Amino acid sequence: MNRDSDRTVLVVHGDEQSLARARRLLESEGIHVEEQGPERGSSDDRVRYEELFKTSRDGILFTDLNGRIEDANPAFLDMVGYPLEEVCDRFEQQITPEKWRLLESRIVAPALLAKGESGEYEKEYIKKGGSRVPTQVRSWLLRNTQGEPFRKLTLVRDTSARKSMEEQLRQAQKMEALGTLAGGIAHDFNNVLAAILGYIELARFDVDESNPARKSIDQIYKASQRARNLVGHILSFSRQTVHEKKPVFMQQIIGESLELLRASLPSTIEIKQSMTSKVYPIDADSTQIHQILMNLCTNAAHAMADGGTLSILLDVVTLNEVDVHEFIELEPGAYMKLSVGDTGCGMNLEVKKRIFDPYFTTKGKGQGTGMGLSVVHGILKVHGGAIRVESEEGEGSVFHLYFPVSEGRAGEEPKVAAGLARGQENILFVDDEPDLAEMVGAMLERLGYTVTSVTDSREAFDLFSKSPEAFDLVVTDLTMPKMTGVALARKVKALRPEVPVIICTGYSDSFSAGEVSDAGIDFLLMKPLEIRELSASIRNALTGRGTDETLSSH
Repeated sequence: MNRDSDRTVLVVHGDEQSLARARRLLESEGIHVEEQGPERGSSDDRVRYEELFKTSRDGILFTDLNGRIEDANPAFLDMVGYPLEEVCDRFEQQITPEKWRLLESRIVAPALLAKGESGEYEKEYIKKGGSRVPTQVRSWLLRNTQGEPFRKLTLVRDTSARKSMEEQLRQAQKMEALGTLAGGIAHDFNNVLAAILGYIELARFDVDESNPARKSIDQIYKASQRARNLVGHILSFSRQTVHEKKPVFMQQIIGESLELLRASLPSTIEIKQSMTSKVYPIDADSTQIHQILMNLCTNAAHAMADGGTLSILLDVVTLNEVDVHEFIELEPGAYMKLSVGDTGCGMNLEVKKRIFDPYFTTKGKGQGTGMGLSVVHGILKVHGGAIRVESEEGEGSVFHLYFPVSEGRAGEEPKVAAGLARGQENILFVDDEPDLAEMVGAMLERLGYTVTSVTDSREAFDLFSKSPEAFDLVVTDLTMPKMTGVALARKVKALRPEVPVIICTGYSDSFSAGEVSDAGIDFLLMKPLEIRELSASIRNALTGRGTDETLSSH
């Protein structure tokens, strides 16, 4: 038992040897034992014993040597869900699962007879409704005045809360490992996709629109773009990083999340969406907003085991002084209201009261941990928002989420310029993948630049150090052997501070915006590189516009 728990005073009847052994064992567990033989009994002692027996937070169980239950305190009765009159005269074996009965008959019982106590071990009890409760138990043999064993005393501690926390930890570790695996696979796939996308873009340069092959090339290009976006979403969900808020657009995040969801939801679930044409940003971490949507939509899918409709609505609402009376955590103002609804089983009042409790779940085995809604609630709180639930049993559920609109930031979502930015400057391009170095070099040369492509970062720095003025810009991969892109950037800046540096990576979570700025990096681009984005970033870096848009992603 936990020695940090409150002590329980227990009055035990028996011979001197039995009492001494019981006292040593019980007091080693932080439980004080007051000895009482037949001649020492008093009505006051009996009252104290009865009171402590009734109020102990741990279960106390008395059985005869055959396992027949003779007495149990309220804590034990609460654990198993039986009233005293039903549990008495049952055998302890009747409320013990088979695997634990075998353990106790083969290992625990012999030890109990040989040593007088069992030692501490874990077991389950079968509750009245058929479910099981995990416990930690320890038993002692009690002897009469002749030294003969006649009764077994068992102390029982409910370990449900501890088991739940252990399960949450295991799930968190599993998700972290899964995220790391997904991120690694996506990163490797990015390198393959980068070459495909790059050479397709070069082919589009070479093939005129009137050529019959151009249509096929354009279709391959579109498919590559979809794959690029999908890899970006996977990398986004796999990030384990400090979350930074910046203005983001809900419409874009919803679109990205639905792209992933459609592949994972069963075909029996129809997705309906309606999003306002008004585009207002919110200050948020986009990865966490993705997580909110995925959690809510996954929960909705679980509630519609036989199929149904998943609805996602986005609107702009203004809450006044009267409205916020319902939302004590919100201030009057403009909010993006996201509503996620389902036509599933719904919830009763008791379930609704507990859905944000991290240790409460209605999910069956294999359907997750039940942590999803508590995570959603926590993220909303961090973002200064609120969540409300509408649900009736058998009628489905709707979750309404409110995100405060960024102050002074309204307008249309920025679009990438349609044209390709060109130039005639000298660029040093560094990537340890020879195919990528060759492909990007050819791509930039098509835009008019003079490109020196190098596959070794140390060789690249040696080349730069011999003639720093020969290069107008350095574009480098992040993860390379011998010298990382960041180390190369710092060395380049030490020799010539004014030269701009762009880093390309498959892991945007490796840096925060502050760390990128401290390293002297002007732009951070996500792989696979797309020629329009790359050309725009190069022109911005060369013209000194690498400020608020330093972190760029697709």
